[in-house]
Amino acid sequence: MTVYAMLPLCVEAGIAALSKPSSESEALKELLIEAGTLSAEVGGLAGMIDRALFTACAAYCYARSAAKRDGKTDETITAEIHRAYDRQKALAQGRS
Repeated sequence: MTVYAMLPLCVEAGIAALSKPSSESEALKELLIEAGTLSAEVGGLAGMIDRALFTACAAYCYARSAAKRDGKTDETITAEIHRAYDRQKALAQGRS
């Protein structure tokens, strides 16, 4: 379909939308539903990013320990992971 062929369809759709405006309560309901959906998506994304940060900290700490061949225990490295994670979270939130 060419651009010129689509033009009348777009005009008809626009006129139809203007001739049947939705009520304010219906529009508000739709906005609230979309806001809730968006909020849930953002929450899921925040969790995934947080998990990626923790995984990156773990990879860094284990790689650093392996490169130094310092023979640290898993418990010691785990403590280092949590400290690195807390440092990065604080930096991301603007705290030092």
